[in-house]
Amino acid sequence: MDKILSGKNILITGGTSTLGGAFVRMALAAGGTLFFTYYKNERRAEELNHLGAKGFRLNLADPAQIDAFQKDFRSQVKALHVLVHNAALTRDSTLQNMTEEEWEEVLNVNLKAPYLLTKKLLSLLFKARPSKIFFIVSRAALQGIFGAANYSASKAGLVAMAKSLAQELGKKEILVNCVNPGFMKSRMTESLPPEVIEKNIRESALGRLSDPDEVARFLVYLASDSMTQVSGQVFHYESRKI
Repeated sequence: MDKILSGKNILITGGTSTLGGAFVRMALAAGGTLFFTYYKNERRAEELNHLGAKGFRLNLADPAQIDAFQKDFRSQVKALHVLVHNAALTRDSTLQNMTEEEWEEVLNVNLKAPYLLTKKLLSLLFKARPSKIFFIVSRAALQGIFGAANYSASKAGLVAMAKSLAQELGKKEILVNCVNPGFMKSRMTESLPPEVIEKNIRESALGRLSDPDEVARFLVYLASDSMTQVSGQVFHYESRKI
């Protein structure tokens, strides 16, 4: 892969997820300096560290940990070119049965944490201008998902936040966009019943799941200087009608 990310400091949350790990590996190959957060997957974090990335263990549901992380990160990195909000949590249940704790935990990780991290790292993004922020979203933001009102609401909130930040930060040379990676086989979806996975495949215009590696390559392109005039958009890596 061409070194299209050479000289760029990049931070992605949820770096040990299927998509996160694919992005870290490809962005390293493209010459980027990679930092990532993770929560529990020590083994995969070590694998990415051995490749040359630097991982930070972080519970995104805990504002105190986020504050401690940003202080540590800012002491090591003086400018941030790309921030990718990829980490996400699900606690699926119909609203009738959903607890307030399940609602709050998902909103805290998926929506409040991106707000806190973006706000606390904004000065580093200013120092790297032109710079970029990406939110990894879902078709749930636009279509909803049965039994996942908390997840859908959190992703819809990210879309609205990205569109607002694009207007706030555009003249300050910071691009803000969302990427919907589509329905892919990952640790988040592997626990779904086979009939749910088959239903998504049937409803796909291409009759297939999204490929994490292909989505990661697209993210590398978007993070590069090849894309400099697009902001406030949602890129749908999705073969199903939105």
